[in-house]
Amino acid sequence: MNAISPEAVLYLAFCWAAGSILWARVLGRVLGTDPSSEGSGNPGARNAGRLLGAPAFFTVFTGDALKGAAAVLAGRYLVQPEWLIAAGGALAVFGHIFPLYGGKGGKGVSAFVGAALAFSPTAFAGFAVGTAAALLPLGSATLTMPGGFAAWTAALWFSGMLPASWPLLLAAGLVLVRHREDFRAAIRRD
Repeated sequence: MNAISPEAVLYLAFCWAAGSILWARVLGRVLGTDPSSEGSGNPGARNAGRLLGAPAFFTVFTGDALKGAAAVLAGRYLVQPEWLIAAGGALAVFGHIFPLYGGKGGKGVSAFVGAALAFSPTAFAGFAVGTAAALLPLGSATLTMPGGFAAWTAALWFSGMLPASWPLLLAAGLVLVRHREDFRAAIRRD
């Protein structure tokens, strides 16, 4: 494997920094509140929506998804290798969960959705189908995530993109780990 170029290092740093922008906090500042200290305390779209309404959910989800997509698209613009582009998307997710500047991060779903969609729209269709198929019997958006990730992984495999996707697979695993308490709570409710 070749050494990573200085341009690639700057690209990866950009991805982590972009991922560290938590749109729930940005919107909260504009509206005079802090979602990381209210509601569930999670600076993500779901908590912003609970606290501030559906428009806040969609604004935060879109902002967080765009930073994941921006990381992948920047890598494509810079003509980086596919595995490095996947690493850029993964670092945007990582930045959302572990912000570069410190403090409490989110759980990474929106940033992952943006990165995965930009990385491979075709494989992301597998994620969407897997999530929808799991929603029917489970009735819980939280519990559908493992099904969506499994279908996404299968779609990456069928498309031949799986070997280059390993950083995003790690990011998906991190998102699932960050939701472990949500899974337990959803199972207890059922």
